[in-house]
Order: sequence, then structure tokens, then C-alpha cells
Amino acid sequence: MKQEQQFYKDRTVGLLTSFQLLELSLKLYIGTSYDYINMLVGEHIHFDFSISDVENYPLERLLNVFGKLNGNEDLKKRLNKLRTERNYIAHEALIVTVGSNPNMETLQKKAEDFFYLEDELSECLKLVTEEFRKLKVKGELSRLC
Repeated sequence: MKQEQQFYKDRTVGLLTSFQLLELSLKLYIGTSYDYINMLVGEHIHFDFSISDVENYPLERLLNVFGKLNGNEDLKKRLNKLRTERNYIAHEALIVTVGSNPNMETLQKKAEDFFYLEDELSECLKLVTEEFRKLKVKGELSRLC
């Protein structure tokens, strides 16, 4: 039983780390988008948004802003499906391991769910990184024009 608890805790911490990386990636994407927008419109209208405006945003707010700045509908759908899972991981996942008598049924069920969540998070992180790469290419082209 202790081994299953430790495995579950380790997986939960790994998922928390992955969600933190996803949040960081979204913040970088948003901040860079704001920089490019400012570069393009700064002479015409006042635009004073920057990465510092979103640095303390939780995933939900980051996804809302990202959704306004990115047109990849499939990615946005996938990211939005992660909201509930992120909230569970961040606020409830470790509670089932507290005490000497953990809910083993929940541990086993969630351990299976976490397996698929890890894959989806990893894939979404790769896709956000790819969108960020595309954004940077577009931004560099805009600077040249």
C-alpha cells in the first residue's frame, strides 16, 4: 500500500510540474504576442500590455487570453479540456493520500487517469511550443517589413 501511495504522489507532483511548464509556455506566448502587437500598433494606438500583466494568472485565465491571441482551434479545445484536471491535481489530488488509510480505489483509478493525462499534457506542451515557434517566426518577419 505504501508503494502505491508513493507512486501516486510522485505522479501527482510530476503532473503539477507539467502544468507549471504549460502555464509558463502560455505566459511566454502571451507576452511575446503583446510585444509584437505593441510593435505593430504602438505608433497608432496606446497598447500597454506585457508579460507582467499575466505572470500571476492561473491556467484558466491564461487559456482565455491565449484563446484570443491564437487561432489553432484544435489546440484550444485540447487545452480547455485540461482545466478540470489541472484543478483536481492542484487542489485535491494529494488529499486522498493523507493519513494512514488512503482510499485505495481512488488511488488506483486516478493512477490510470494520470497515465493518459501525462500523455495529453506532454502533447499539448509540444503543440504550444510549436505555436510559440510560429509566432516568433511571424514576429521576426514583421520586424523586417
